[in-house]
Amino acid sequence: MAFYTVMIPPPGSGGARDEIEQARLLPETFAWPAFFLGGLWLLGKRLWLATLVYALLWGALFYASSQFGLTRGALLISHWAIALFLGLEGPNLVARKLARQGWRLADVVEARDLPEAERRYFERALAGEAAPPRLPVPPAARPQPAGPVPIIGLFPEARGR
Repeated sequence: MAFYTVMIPPPGSGGARDEIEQARLLPETFAWPAFFLGGLWLLGKRLWLATLVYALLWGALFYASSQFGLTRGALLISHWAIALFLGLEGPNLVARKLARQGWRLADVVEARDLPEAERRYFERALAGEAAPPRLPVPPAARPQPAGPVPIIGLFPEARGR
């Protein structure tokens, strides 16, 4: 089973039903395309700043390789480390981009695949919409102590001046 993060669009993009329909479900799994394709995956997800950092990092690695004699093995290890980072954190980069654009976290759904996650989210979201509004429950009255209240602190009076 995988977890899916449900992001809904910013307020003002329609009613509650429109927000539910426009929701994006992001899988909380390892992103294999990000692992294998790296910069192309970042461009495809329109993560411009991350793509720039990725390109600068690769430029710095090739510069270090040519100027300081960085071996091919070290270059390969750094490539796999960057790919592993993108594979693990890729979906989180997309979620953070959406959050910067005003999207809000609506739910986290556990499901086997995306269609099942969508079905579960829509069932939950639409069930909450159809339910009648709940009346607020008055808070229980706080019990008052029977005797004098012990005072802890610098002032001995319970009711200061």
